[in-house]
Amino acid sequence: MTLPDLKTSIASYEASLAKEFGPALNRDDLKLKHKKMRKSAFKFLRGTCWRWAEAAPSLCPDLFDAPLAGSVGDAHAGNFGLWRDAQFRLVWGVNDYDEAARLPYPLDLVRLGASLIMDDDGISDDGDAASVADNLLSAYQEGLAAPAPFVLEDRHLWLRDLFENGSEERAQFWEKLEALDDHEAIPPEFEASLLAALPGGTTHPRFRHRQAGVGSLGRPRFVAFGTYRGGALAVEIKGAMPSCWHGREQPGLAEHLATGRFRSPDPTLRYEDAFVLRRLAPNNRKLTFSEIKPKLKVKLIAAMARELAAIHAADGDVKAISDDLRGRPEGWLADTIHRVAKWTVKEWDTFKDGD
Repeated sequence: MTLPDLKTSIASYEASLAKEFGPALNRDDLKLKHKKMRKSAFKFLRGTCWRWAEAAPSLCPDLFDAPLAGSVGDAHAGNFGLWRDAQFRLVWGVNDYDEAARLPYPLDLVRLGASLIMDDDGISDDGDAASVADNLLSAYQEGLAAPAPFVLEDRHLWLRDLFENGSEERAQFWEKLEALDDHEAIPPEFEASLLAALPGGTTHPRFRHRQAGVGSLGRPRFVAFGTYRGGALAVEIKGAMPSCWHGREQPGLAEHLATGRFRSPDPTLRYEDAFVLRRLAPNNRKLTFSEIKPKLKVKLIAAMARELAAIHAADGDVKAISDDLRGRPEGWLADTIHRVAKWTVKEWDTFKDGD
């Protein structure tokens, strides 16, 4: 199958958004998405998962005979964050399964690795694919052997220190919600779902259009917030699209992975046919990878790999994956990460220099 040129691919993807959401599609958010993608190679990667799905078979043909696993589909360095589980504990891990699909397991490792050696200007000066790949593979194998969630109560407290917001950032979170413009055009079904998600007794509920992320910009996204028993509370809803991995997605897979047997899930996260719903809080944030000191980057990359392993282990054949890993040639992941990163930067150059 011939890969369509980038301009055609973008037009096709955005036509599918328009077909899915009709008048609820936010054209201003799409313009913002394009602006972000032009400014940063890493944000271009984040904003073009469907393009990765189109190109992966030709970029990585040797990976498509690997064992299948329930996969994130859009694994990248910005797709990890915090939530509270049903026991009110702080948990870290993948917090976006919008592109979940049954995929050859290495694809999540490759996309994550490519994102880790990229920065705003392309491949970063310290973007050593070999060292990133070695770290990912070692930690991934450890994660397969002992899959578990990252609960940040008595263990992994360095992750809590990295990701948890302080008092100033917490105040700014609520101030930013208050500063959002009123939005009267919220679809009635979204409004009803938001109201149902707020606990009874929430006073002065307000609805706002919210911009967040890169890849999902353009989809309708709204937040409802108010006061409940003396404190602020917020819920977000986002329009849902089928996974970009056409033919490899499965009904209910996103929620299945988010709540898998090696997860300690966010009880407020719901994947429905038409929308994704979750509670918003100051700690539901995604860390900018460039903020992190080099020594902690090594630890964080390893944690990301173990998190992917726990997701794959819940919906894949661990023995088959382990056997496949042992049979792969030396350097395969580093070579593939570097190839995908170079291809992504070339696509970004085409996009930012275009009309």
